[in-house]
Amino acid sequence: MLIERLKEQVNFTSHEKEIARYILEHMDIVPGMSSKDLANASFTSKATVVRLCQKLGLSGYQEFKLKLVEEINQKNRLSQMLEGEPITDRSSYTDIIHALPILYDKAVTNTRLALDKNTMNRINGVLQRAECIDIYGTGISYILAQSAVFKFATLGMECSAYESINGHYLAARRNKKTIAFLISFTGANRTVIQMAKYLREATNNYVVGLMGPYNQMIRRWCHEIVEIPNRDSLLSLDVITSFSAVTYVLDIFFSLLLTKRYEEHAKSSLEMLAHTDLLLDKIKEDTDKVSLPSDKKI
Repeated sequence: MLIERLKEQVNFTSHEKEIARYILEHMDIVPGMSSKDLANASFTSKATVVRLCQKLGLSGYQEFKLKLVEEINQKNRLSQMLEGEPITDRSSYTDIIHALPILYDKAVTNTRLALDKNTMNRINGVLQRAECIDIYGTGISYILAQSAVFKFATLGMECSAYESINGHYLAARRNKKTIAFLISFTGANRTVIQMAKYLREATNNYVVGLMGPYNQMIRRWCHEIVEIPNRDSLLSLDVITSFSAVTYVLDIFFSLLLTKRYEEHAKSSLEMLAHTDLLLDKIKEDTDKVSLPSDKKI
C-alpha cells in the first residue's frame, strides 16, 4: 500500500524521505496541494516530488494524489468500523481480561432475548423422545459439536458429531428416532445447507438449525430454526460471540434433558464415583510408600 511504502522509505534519498515525512504528518492537507506546494513545504523541489511518485510506481503527482485519497478514505472507514470493537491494538492484558467476560455476557444475553419459547419447547419435546442425537458442523462449529456430544453422552444418550453426511450410517439407522442439530455461525454455510437438505429429504431425522442471521435458504430444510445473533466483526470476535451463543443454546437442551433423567443420571454418577480410583489411575497408599533401605553395618 502507498502509505506503508511512504513509512518504510525503502531506497528513498534524503530529500525523498523529507517529502514522505511531510506527507505522513499532513495527510489531511496534501491532497489539496500542488506538486510545487508540496515541494516548498518539504523544502525540496518539484522534480524530486515527481521522481518520488515514479519511484512509487505511479505516473506522476496527480495519480499519487488519487491513490493517497483512496487509501485515506479506506483507513477512515476502517477506523469507524473498529470504533465499537472491545479489543484494539492498544488493549492491555487488564483490558482484555475485563473485555472478554462482557463479550461472553452480551452473546448469552442477546441469544436469550432472541429465543422463542414455543420453538424451544417444540424442540425439547422431540429431544425427550429421541433415541439418538447427531450434531453437524464444519470447522470450528464441528469442534463445538464434539464438545456438546461429550456432554449429552454423560446422560447415556447415543450421540455423535459429524462434518459430513454418512449415507450408509443414516440408512442403517433410519428407524431410530433421531434429532439432528446443524450449526452454522452465519446460517449460509453451503456445506451445512446441503447436509440439511439430505437429512430432511432422505432420512426421518428431526432437523434443527442453530443458525446465524443469514439463514433464509436453509430454513426450508429444517423443522425448526434457533437463530443465533451474530455480530459482524473485522477482528474475528464474531467467532467468540457465536461460539458462546451456540454453546449456551446446546447447554439449554442438555439441561432440559438432564432434568428428565435426573435420578438415572444421579445413580450413574454414584456408580462412577465407586470406581474413581480406576478412572483417575490412583495408586493405593500402601504401594505408593517408598521403603527406605535399612542401615548396613560395615
